[in-house]
Amino acid sequence: MNKLFTKGRLIVYGTMLLMVVVSIVIKSCTSDIPIRASISPLNVEVGTPIHYSDSTYNTSHILWEFGNGDISKDKSGFYTFNETGRYQVRLILNREKSQCFIVNVRERKSDRDNKMVKIKAPSKVVQNERVAFMAVGDSDNWRWEFGESGQVDSQEHNPIYVYSKVGVYEVKLMAGNMMYPIIHTIEVMPEFAIDESTDVDVQASDEFRIRLQQIVDEQNVFNENYNYLLKRYLNKSSNVSVLINGTNENDFYSYCNGLKILGKQQSTVIMDVNIERDKSGKIKRLLVNQVSNN
Repeated sequence: MNKLFTKGRLIVYGTMLLMVVVSIVIKSCTSDIPIRASISPLNVEVGTPIHYSDSTYNTSHILWEFGNGDISKDKSGFYTFNETGRYQVRLILNREKSQCFIVNVRERKSDRDNKMVKIKAPSKVVQNERVAFMAVGDSDNWRWEFGESGQVDSQEHNPIYVYSKVGVYEVKLMAGNMMYPIIHTIEVMPEFAIDESTDVDVQASDEFRIRLQQIVDEQNVFNENYNYLLKRYLNKSSNVSVLINGTNENDFYSYCNGLKILGKQQSTVIMDVNIERDKSGKIKRLLVNQVSNN
């Protein structure tokens, strides 16, 4: 019978035992090695890359997790976040050790500038006309000064104001934490003043804008304003074309009816109306510029 432990087997067993011991020793030694990794910068704008790097001693497995599902197995490199947010970036070494970094990604400065508050309002209005003002931008509070009273006149987002006196006024709007107000100049002309030197189309354009805005803002005035414009300027033709913001076109009746139904819901403001005439001098198309806060 062969002996259970031959000299050759003892050498094999001894070698295996030595390898296990060495492995345990190496593992115990390397487990205490600190992670040497970095990310820079930790505060970036969308589209600006960060640089990640690991220089930890004796690493065989590297995994970077960027907190949004993306990963990298490179020791170092660049990564770009495409959305704003607060991301936890984690580095995992040898499948057991890890270190986390917090990266704050903010919107681009150009994007923030595009959200600056602006005033949407006509530059010329008529005395005793209901004038609609619209604040475009992000804010939780609003303070409007329309220049006639010398004080804050409204704290609404999109207020309506009536000027009782003729003149040129500075409209001031303060919003949120703004340091200085936004200023818009508006001229108030005499109510339906007749001036032989005034261009006929300019006068007609102003009256179209005023009457169309009244259809948006007031109840039970549709027939009065629609029929007035139809008879005075359009030769009773409801099929005169209306081009809205240079893209959408409709007949005059359908356009006015749409203002009546949807205009107030969408906070529509009629900015200006231009007139196109045919060779005979009749109005063939109205070019309407308007904004809606949907």
